[in-house]
Parts: sequence; C-alpha cells; structure tokens
Amino acid sequence: MKKVLVLFPNDWDKVEFSKEKYKQDYTFIYEGPNLFKFPHLFQLPFFSTQRFIERITKKVQLEKIDAVLSSDEYIGAIIAAVVSQQLGLAGSDPTKIILAQHKYYSRLEQQEHCKEASVQCELIPQKIPNDFKPKLSFPFFVKPVKGTFSLFAKKVNTPIDLKKHMAFSWYERILLNIITRPFNHLIRDYTQLEKKANYFISEELIDGVQVTLDGYSLNNEVTICGVVDSVMFPGTNIFERFQYPSRLPAEVQQRMETIVVNLIQGADFKNAQFNVELFYNQETDKIHIIEINPRLSYQFGDLYENVDGINTYQILLDLALGNKPRFKKGNGEFTQTASFVLRTFEGKELRAVPDEKHIADFNRRYHESNIKVYGKKGTKLSGEMRAIGSYRYGIVNVGAHSLLDLFSIYEDVLDSLPFSFK
Repeated sequence: MKKVLVLFPNDWDKVEFSKEKYKQDYTFIYEGPNLFKFPHLFQLPFFSTQRFIERITKKVQLEKIDAVLSSDEYIGAIIAAVVSQQLGLAGSDPTKIILAQHKYYSRLEQQEHCKEASVQCELIPQKIPNDFKPKLSFPFFVKPVKGTFSLFAKKVNTPIDLKKHMAFSWYERILLNIITRPFNHLIRDYTQLEKKANYFISEELIDGVQVTLDGYSLNNEVTICGVVDSVMFPGTNIFERFQYPSRLPAEVQQRMETIVVNLIQGADFKNAQFNVELFYNQETDKIHIIEINPRLSYQFGDLYENVDGINTYQILLDLALGNKPRFKKGNGEFTQTASFVLRTFEGKELRAVPDEKHIADFNRRYHESNIKVYGKKGTKLSGEMRAIGSYRYGIVNVGAHSLLDLFSIYEDVLDSLPFSFK
C-alpha cells in the first residue's frame, strides 16, 4: 500500500482517487486549501509558501510518505516538487516548473528550442512610463506573466488601448500583487530569475485551430499521450468542448509532437506531466505555441481513459512514485470522447440544478460519464457575466463509439439534466 500526499486538491482529484480501482494500492492524504475558492480565498493575501512547505514537510516526515503530487496550476505543482525534493522522493525540478509557469521566461525557452513555433514578445512593467514605446507593432495581446483565469488578459489595438488597459485601479493593483505574491516567493527561494511576476507580457497575435497536446517526461524521455481539440462557442474565444481524438490531419499532429518534444527536452523538463496549448493556422500551415502548462490536465483524465484505457491521473501517480507509466493508445472502451462545457451567455438567475439522483440516473445510462455541477440554485449570474461575459454551470465528460453517438449523448445531457434559468 503506497501512501500518497496530494497537495491543494480539487474536486477532480478527490473524485478520481476515491474510485475503487485505487483502494487496494493507495492511501491518499490531502493537504492545502483551494486558494481561489470561498472561504479559503481570504487566506490568499497572507499565505506563506515557506511556512506551508515547512509545516507539510515536518508533518509527513514521520508518516513514511511514498509520493507527493499536485494537479494545481497555481502553485501546487511547484510546492509538490519542492516537498518531494526535500523528502528525497521522485519528482520534478521545481525550478523548471517555475520557469515554465513564468510566461516571459517560458517564451524565451520556446524561442531557443522551437523557434519556428514561438512568437515575438516583450516584457511590460505594470506601471507603464509615459514615454513607453512597445517593440511590437499593434495590435498585440497583453497578459500577466503569471495569470489566473485569464484575468487582465486582453488584445490591444492602439497605444491608447494599451494605456487604458494598464491603467489599473488601486483595487486591481492590490489584486495583482495578491495573486503574484506566492509565486514571487517561490521565484525568490528556488530560482535565480531576475524578473519576478509583477510584470505583463505582450505577444504578437496568433490564431487558428486550437488544441492541447498532453504528455509526460520520464528521465528526459518524452511520451506524447494525444492531441485534444479545443472547440469554441461560435463567434467567441470561450471553450464549448474539448474533443479527443483530434480531427487535425495526422501530419499536423506529428509536427506538433516534434515541436513539443524538442521544447520539453531542450528545457530539461523531467519526471512530470505537461500540457501544451497550440494553434494550427490552416491558411499559413504554421503551428504556434500558446503556452505550456507543467502539470496534469485534470479535466482530460477521463478522455484518455475512455479512448486509451488509462486515466492520466494514473500517469501522475506513476511519475510521483518514480515508476514508468504504461501508456498505450487505443486500449479504451470508446473511439470518441469529449468534455462538454455547460455555459450560458445570459445573466439570469439559476433556478434549478441536478441533484445527486439526477446525476446517478444519468451515470447509470452512460456509465463512463463524469458530471461536475458548478452552479447553485438561486445564484444570480450577472456578476460573473460582467467579469467574463458568460457563466459556466457544469462540465460533462462522456465517451461514445462514434461522433454521432457522442453528440446524441450531449443532446441527452441538455434534455435530461434539469438546469433551468429565469
């Protein structure tokens, strides 16, 4: 029986690790709050990465922990690597994870190891001087070097647009500093990087068909699990579903794999999972990297299990234990799978949501389905609508034997799960 410490767990982690298939071989211990979820959100301004690492390391030293892992995209993957290192366990280099998460330094790595897929960029101070002249030609994209939920990310068309976007209120500046503070502490303690996270980055505009390429590196041997299509709601850049296998031509997928392998090996990123977001422009036949995420894509774990027979959470466990994952394509029950995002673009009140019985009934009909309900009855959606223009109230992961069956199940989701608005 292996004892596994899971840091900053989310609902996907807990649901997956509660399954019967893990109970004979693993015991899971959960530590760390979700710093972006009420009520732990109020801890964020005071959260100390150093104190947390010291407390956790001291606590588990006597418990004979076999592995430490995290799927958390904020600071969890970094801290799991630090704790693993201090306990002498298998794991990745925290410095490499920080480098990948810092969007500016990550872009520099991309320019060095896969120049053909990189983009031009520039570091921009949070407070722009009056005489600031960007190196990139307008329009371009601006975002924080350490972002969360796409906050403060925007396309700017003119110098006036840029100044307006960067003219943050006192409240926004405080929020930016709160969000970057834990990451800055990790940069200070585990790297020699000159630029902290209190910057923005400008990037040349890229577009095309968006996908995510998932994989892992074990001792610098890189394995690509697959390519997942990111499908948007028509006329928006908001995700409607994630579909696997990708519908891109095999030749394009192979080029993407080559680019990502060169990047991961060139950056010396070892013993960890990654997911890389990319664009393929059909008109120019060019591939560009959007960003690299040095962690498990937890929303896609079911998708790989449906088609390939192994959930990528098992790969996360194997890597954390220092074992070689046994991934092989095409061993799953289904040939098609998707993660459908249930979303509304109207700022109404959520009048009803499915209860446990509704979800259990749906799961009996589609035994490999995974349903997440985010909305609560009585929630007024106008606040989130103002922030991002839409409201995600659920996610449904399903597998099918054909594309026709896949979308038939999706229609059944919309018809049978009693979400209603007023």
